Amino acid sequence: MALIDYPAPETLAPEIADRLARLGSLNVTRMMAHAPELMVVYSKVGSHLLLKGRLDPVLREVVILRIGQLCQSDYEWHQHVSVARAIGMSDAMLSAIEQHRFEALPEPARIVARAAEEVHGEGRISPELLAEAQRHFSTAELVELSLLAGFYMMTAAFLRTFQVDIEETAPLGASLPPGKSP
Repeated sequence: MALIDYPAPETLAPEIADRLARLGSLNVTRMMAHAPELMVVYSKVGSHLLLKGRLDPVLREVVILRIGQLCQSDYEWHQHVSVARAIGMSDAMLSAIEQHRFEALPEPARIVARAAEEVHGEGRISPELLAEAQRHFSTAELVELSLLAGFYMMTAAFLRTFQVDIEETAPLGASLPPGKSP
């Protein structure tokens, strides 16, 4: 149970209530609506990373799932397993991530999983891993990779701080057609 109540929709400015509705009224953004200006900025960055990013969507979800694990964010894991399935991530890949068997992943997925671990543990991607990653990814993708890991670490801290509830309704990816990002 969340540590503080979610704001009542009728107490929100109409544009904030509308934005929440367009975002699917997920509990993460509902809780952020206590700080409406930040919720708007947060949702714009998150939407850009999910909808307009340059990283392959499966690799993006590898990063998010690994960060969710490392940050012990059940909410992040729950939501993004659903997204990963909706965009076509195989059960074998999901299982490898869940069981920390990264050797079973294709090389680009191993690299982004390691990058997520380094950002989480060291606050950066090491020069050695960055050099290895440059053989597979553009500079723009590497920038996005670093920001993606940091964004989801921030999200996990927020979720855990307020003990945001996992929705009882269908998760984020449940309404997506196969192969589509949210």
